[in-house]
Amino acid sequence: MERAARLDSLHRSHDARPPTPELRTALLGGTARANAVKRAAMLRLHTDLAAEARLAASRRRGVLTAAACRTDAWLTRLAATLAHHRRAAVALLDQRNAYSQ
Repeated sequence: MERAARLDSLHRSHDARPPTPELRTALLGGTARANAVKRAAMLRLHTDLAAEARLAASRRRGVLTAAACRTDAWLTRLAATLAHHRRAAVALLDQRNAYSQ
């Protein structure tokens, strides 16, 4: 019932469609819960993208010679993408661990 009351209040306070962040917060039961769901989704996204970049880099590395790997622009971009998504996933994990303590 509390969720319905929050949604009702939100719709009464806006003439048009309520802003998306406020609607998401009302549907998920508060700011803390909405932020937790958002962080979990971001962690899942970065983890999946890091796995895809790792697989693509290993496949690319498999078709190149050792000398060609040093100058391959595609492999360099894949390595940078992998590093970015791993760094983002680790930062989100560290943030989640800090909140849980």
